[in-house]
Amino acid sequence: MVAVTSASWGQSIASGDAAQSVVTRGGVTVNLGDIDAWVARVPKDQRAKFIDSPARIQEMIGNLLLTKQLAAQARAEHLDQKPEVTYQVAAAQDEVLARAKMMNFMSTLKVPDLTLLVSEEYTTHKDMYKLPASMDVKHILITTEKRSDAEAAALAEKVRGLAASKPADFDKLVEEYSDDASKAENHGLMQDASNPKYLQEFRTAAAALTRVGEVSPVIHTTYGYHILVLAASHPARQQTFDEVREQLAATLREQYIDSERRDFLNGLNSQKLDINPATLDTLRDRYDEAGNVRLTGTAPASQSSNPPAPAAAKTHR
Repeated sequence: MVAVTSASWGQSIASGDAAQSVVTRGGVTVNLGDIDAWVARVPKDQRAKFIDSPARIQEMIGNLLLTKQLAAQARAEHLDQKPEVTYQVAAAQDEVLARAKMMNFMSTLKVPDLTLLVSEEYTTHKDMYKLPASMDVKHILITTEKRSDAEAAALAEKVRGLAASKPADFDKLVEEYSDDASKAENHGLMQDASNPKYLQEFRTAAAALTRVGEVSPVIHTTYGYHILVLAASHPARQQTFDEVREQLAATLREQYIDSERRDFLNGLNSQKLDINPATLDTLRDRYDEAGNVRLTGTAPASQSSNPPAPAAAKTHR
């Protein structure tokens, strides 16, 4: 197995080991720099998992070797000198350099001290940092997976009766009767029961509970039959500055960085544009129905007197 780290390609080059050979076949070599360049294309949060798989690494190295062998044969046949190939190579190089420029721009961007702005944002928009009233409930789910609907409904009514007569034993009833697979982790607790992620019937039943320990009637949803008990009630409250400071600072920092990135790209897009209308107008008839460039002298279709406006420049991230 080849030892590869998830360090960036730039770090590999800086460390001086990028040219170290990993494997050779058919006169071509894959070195650490080649592998680092490939790994750099894998999303950062997936690199560790990718590198941990010997099968994936072998497949990657095999693909790199095959690509290098084909490229070597192409050079030997002087295919790299064909005009259409040279333009494609240049376009690929431009893409790499454009990404490198944006990475360099983002990595060297200096974010100013946002402390005062964070404080002003909180003071000016305090209402945005209020927590609405919420409630937590515990529930028991009786499904029809192992019983008929009538049996499930009857069992739910029985469990509801037990819960209403002795709410303090609700946790025991959850463990004994609930068919909810998540009870092993949450023990039946459903936090913020008014959250839209819950079914409307569930939210309505939870909202009807007014005191801690109150047990709901049996309700029916697509999951089965539920019995709820109000576990906690949280009134609406204003979050303190200390509670939101870090999150607010992170948000403002991201907004600043995104604004600087947009301004940088907009500055490039706003530079003077020189258009050759005659050449631009020929693009409509430059390609045949198969998408190939027409041979010089081929009769073109009728041309429009109004050339299309050039598309906005591609945004590089």
